[in-house]
Amino acid sequence: MTAATTGYYRPGASWLHRRSPITKLLALGLILLATFALTSATLPALLMVVILVGWSAGLLKPMIASLRIPLFLFISILVVNALFFPGARDVVVQLGPAAVTREGVAFGAVSAGRLLVVFLASVLFLFTTLADDILEALVARGVSHRLAFVVLSVVQMVPRMQARAGAILEAQQARGLPITGSLATRLRALVPLVGPVILGSLIDVRERTFALEARGFGTRPGRTSYRQVGEPSIDRWLRVLILLAAVAVVTAAALGIGR
Repeated sequence: MTAATTGYYRPGASWLHRRSPITKLLALGLILLATFALTSATLPALLMVVILVGWSAGLLKPMIASLRIPLFLFISILVVNALFFPGARDVVVQLGPAAVTREGVAFGAVSAGRLLVVFLASVLFLFTTLADDILEALVARGVSHRLAFVVLSVVQMVPRMQARAGAILEAQQARGLPITGSLATRLRALVPLVGPVILGSLIDVRERTFALEARGFGTRPGRTSYRQVGEPSIDRWLRVLILLAAVAVVTAAALGIGR
């Protein structure tokens, strides 16, 4: 299978790879809930949990390497909030008309920390879960096939666009279009790339829709599938624990524990 169909999945036999897609999807939801519902004091613990889970699954290096994608976003959040946080009065450094404030630095660090936890947890989910397994697991549990297909499309969207953009760049380079060199040269190379990528993505969506309709996607009852997603017995207990943890998080947030 190509990267466009597998998404960011990295084959492996770790304990996390063997978990049901539903279990991992619920665990991801729990991390997202805890990240935004609990106080900022819990962020280091949540980050450590995600890192330890990734390390135990043998995916720590890929997780760290993936941080290059949102690095600019994290830096911009810190800088913008540090310099332009509204209502801040505790000035640390005065930089002309702008000033680095303690409130802005604190808010920027918390915001970037929340996004960091969410990003790493999401990447870990994508690294250990095959996109097709997500679709089949959701449909097998009665989720609308349309909703399941939307989830699958979101997981595969970026890899498909990357694969298509890479193929278009190679074709343009073979025809003599310069795509390397100075920043201006690279920016000029983007102009003839954007149109084919967007148009190709729209055509791809239409072709996939026609193919699914021709194969009876969403027919009820009696639908069968060539893929059978495993369901380890321990996953049932893990899902119960995850749901109990979610209730505890909501309760703690509602009672304002730790605030």
